[in-house]
Amino acid sequence: PSCLGPALIGRGFSPRNNTNLIKKEVMTMLKRILAVTLSAAMIGAVLTGCSNDKEPGAESKMKLTFLNSKGEIQDGLEAVAKEYKKKTGVDIEILVAPAGTSPSERFSQLYNSGTPPTMSMLDTTDVVDIGWDKAVDLTGEKWVADAGNQAYRINDKVYSFPMGVEGRGLIYNKTAIEKTLGKTFDPKEYNTMDKLKALLEELKSKGMATPVVISKEDWSLGSHYFGYLYITQSEGASAAYIDKMKKGEIDLKNDKRFNQLLDTFDLLRSYNINGKAPLDAKYEVDPSYVVDGEAAFWFNGNWAWPNMKEFITADNKNEFGLMILPLGNDASDFVNTKMLGTASKQIIIDKTKTSEEEQKAAKDFLNWLVYDEAGQKGMVETLQLVPAFSNIKLEPTDPLGKALKVYVDEGKTSPDCIVPADHWSKVGAAMQQYLAGKSTREQLAAKVLEYWKSKA
Repeated sequence: PSCLGPALIGRGFSPRNNTNLIKKEVMTMLKRILAVTLSAAMIGAVLTGCSNDKEPGAESKMKLTFLNSKGEIQDGLEAVAKEYKKKTGVDIEILVAPAGTSPSERFSQLYNSGTPPTMSMLDTTDVVDIGWDKAVDLTGEKWVADAGNQAYRINDKVYSFPMGVEGRGLIYNKTAIEKTLGKTFDPKEYNTMDKLKALLEELKSKGMATPVVISKEDWSLGSHYFGYLYITQSEGASAAYIDKMKKGEIDLKNDKRFNQLLDTFDLLRSYNINGKAPLDAKYEVDPSYVVDGEAAFWFNGNWAWPNMKEFITADNKNEFGLMILPLGNDASDFVNTKMLGTASKQIIIDKTKTSEEEQKAAKDFLNWLVYDEAGQKGMVETLQLVPAFSNIKLEPTDPLGKALKVYVDEGKTSPDCIVPADHWSKVGAAMQQYLAGKSTREQLAAKVLEYWKSKA
């Protein structure tokens, strides 16, 4: 056909000099036309009842989408999805929230466009604020019992799947600390701010000039660090404290925990390796300082291991771990005995646009993660998560996960708090100004109170 010439020219071919290629292309096209015709005939036969046989591999027609809000496990999730497809034929496309876009923003964008993901991994805050009423009720799923108190409940119903326990505190390089100090390092000995201060001073005096890494990201400062204020007022009292914040009943600048939190922050930033230009810090570079032993500590959580792993070479024999961030000087204070750890990422299944078959397929995938050996390995070994389910006995493969698992097994973790989705960006911006020395403690307190007043 004459239409083949322009088509081939457009793809970089010359019809005059590539006669054999054109013949090959014609034959290929004829084969495709024949294949399409036969496929159409087969489909017609099925639809008209000419055949009662189920098409082999029909399950492979199923395609689900999964919104991932943890960029560091994107590759791992794609690998897990590939493994699941090999077993079931179900295709799961892993969507990523673009850098600089919060999970709630991406989630809302997709819903507003009329193309919600089949499954969405969100922060617990987002599930509460914008997701649960769009989600399938999962209360009757078998894994709910195995998740225990990690299964988050709204009005006594479970709408989300806990995607691993995450803990935060100070990541440390044990080898670098011991090499610098010339003695054994036991993180549990540094359970007050004064003890941590003495350790940092000793590290500096022995050659490690800037032993701390502070990342500038608003989510790290506004959510992970400042979130300690609410969680650590007293156990289980974060909601009541936040309610008082909204009502303007908290004198924040004179709040004991607020000042303890900033006392520790001031200590850390005085030894910050990014201290000369803290807002120019690069998150993709920050882990290298701890991995290479230039710094001893990095405020972060076990989710940061994939970032660290990128810098670990075959000859790097350093030992790493995760310890409690000490606040105040009472070693018996629960904040100095428990790791802040909870299932902070939750997966919901959409009920607004998905079919019953898609919902069932999504449930099957979640059950595969919990009860199938390959699924368990996917969570623990590929995604390097600390599982939230008591039936999973696999030990984490990375040192940060192992350190957190000790606290989980001992029952020494504290739950997180629920704050609005924009908390990390608003309070995080205020914390960035404080980190850079562009605002005072009193000005920071005023900004935080102003934020909560707007939520009343």
